[in-house]
Amino acid sequence: MTRQQCRTARAGLTLVEMMIAVLLTTIIFAITIPFFRMQSRAVEAGAGRLDAVQNARYAQSIIDREVRMTGGVTGQPLLVQAAPFALTFNVDLVSRLSSDPSATYYNPAADSLGTESWAPSRKLILPTSGSKYYPLQYYNDASGIQSTAESISYFAYVDASSGRNDIYTLFRRVNDRDSTVVARNLWVPTDTNYIFRYWKTDASGNITQIPQASLPIYYDNATKQADSIRIVTMRLATLYRDARQQKDVVRTMYSNTRLLNAGMLQQRTCGTEPLGPNSVTATQVYDVDSVLIKITVGWNKSLEEAGGEKDVAAYLIMRRPSAGTDWEVIGNLVANNSASYTYDDVAFRSGGWVYGVVAQDCSPANSPVGAAAAVTNP
Repeated sequence: MTRQQCRTARAGLTLVEMMIAVLLTTIIFAITIPFFRMQSRAVEAGAGRLDAVQNARYAQSIIDREVRMTGGVTGQPLLVQAAPFALTFNVDLVSRLSSDPSATYYNPAADSLGTESWAPSRKLILPTSGSKYYPLQYYNDASGIQSTAESISYFAYVDASSGRNDIYTLFRRVNDRDSTVVARNLWVPTDTNYIFRYWKTDASGNITQIPQASLPIYYDNATKQADSIRIVTMRLATLYRDARQQKDVVRTMYSNTRLLNAGMLQQRTCGTEPLGPNSVTATQVYDVDSVLIKITVGWNKSLEEAGGEKDVAAYLIMRRPSAGTDWEVIGNLVANNSASYTYDDVAFRSGGWVYGVVAQDCSPANSPVGAAAAVTNP
């Protein structure tokens, strides 16, 4: 065997080569392990923050979905309770009857005591109120049959298990049935001290916030403030504890829910065409540089919105060229028993224009047009 053949037969790694390989492997691990740890911590923190956001988003979506459909029958209040930590309203959400046209969901297997108006014989103290009982009477529809609109409450109490006085649990209850948990770990700072806030219409039809000092408001309040509430604001903040950084991470969600049925009782029949709106005006509004920015159309409510047949459901806002006869509908507003209304036309056109408003009932039938004086736009 030659020297070259002998050298070939001893193929392998020397001790020095093995030590170099081990050293390189150690260096690679020293570089990559902290990277993977950092990525793992980032994923963990991201998951915690995402859970906090989803918790708030779920609570907001379920409340918004039900509150926006608030509406009972004639004589049954829309809002029963408006408080910083509790909201109770009447809505025909679920029905066991396939013949119930007002229900949003049909479920023949639903609890019968949770799909009809709350019986006074089963009354309870409203959540967070301390002593306010509801209901005190039966509510019937136009046919004298017990209403199918149930009472739903959303309310929050301090979570004693958290060991803190600013962590709350949000509950949902239908009539006097058992409460269910909607969301936990809601953070309410003491300087904020609310989950719900409320907005109402004033005598001029403007939306204004109800001061917290005026809450709670109940359906039987002597000033009937509950009837004027049009928007419910929710502040839902969830807390995530970052254990590695030893700090709280807060995710806050604000939302506004309009009470679409506020001011509109169910109409079973409609009579003749409604009376039109009164005192229609069209006002050109300019900015500080004397540039026209909008046309504000204003009017007083129809006399048949709160009197007469009480069947006015909406107002249609229209315009036409001064020299023309064909009206163009540019918007509509739901009738909410305000004394007066306004609508801004920000997509106005140059030239001479006449603005008009008609009242529309549940047929739908339109009133004669109430026209404003013509305006000339630059």
